[in-house]
Amino acid sequence: MPATIAAALARCARVRLRALPLPALPLPALSLFALPLLAACGTAQAPAEPQVQKAWVRLPAVPGRPAAGYLTLVGGTGDATLVAVTTPAAARTELHETMKMDAPGAPDHAGHAAMAGMSGATTMRPLQALPILAGQTVKLAPGARHLMLFDMDAKVTPGASVPLRLELADGRTLETQAKAVAAGDAGVE
Repeated sequence: MPATIAAALARCARVRLRALPLPALPLPALSLFALPLLAACGTAQAPAEPQVQKAWVRLPAVPGRPAAGYLTLVGGTGDATLVAVTTPAAARTELHETMKMDAPGAPDHAGHAAMAGMSGATTMRPLQALPILAGQTVKLAPGARHLMLFDMDAKVTPGASVPLRLELADGRTLETQAKAVAAGDAGVE
């Protein structure tokens, strides 16, 4: 049984058996020693502020078209709401959502001859705000919620860093660097 406890401690992040010598104690005493350490391993606390991870921008295939931005937001200890994203690399940045035409909440195109027979097609709509609940993960990904970066600076090339500033409803800001990738390249995972 002590080997099982030692194995569990070894799997715990930032704990190394070399740095944590286990005393030669009888099993009940060893269990009392190890249980608080194991409990601490399983309780990852959410950061106080929301965090931005894995940010990337897919550059447009055709110059003059918008680029698309993606990232992961991890909620902090309290709820937050993303209301704007800016970057000096684009004239304008908007938060968008991709949806199927016949999905609940999708724009109603009934009665528009140009939209006849488009059930199941995808469309985009701007989002005014994006809730980030405490401790929850929100992904901006291809085919879902994403950023649209209009009039991108032509000097931004694949491999470059694109600074992003995310503005929250309560006035806080988050800053990150997004990796620029070419139109057909895979994003950041």
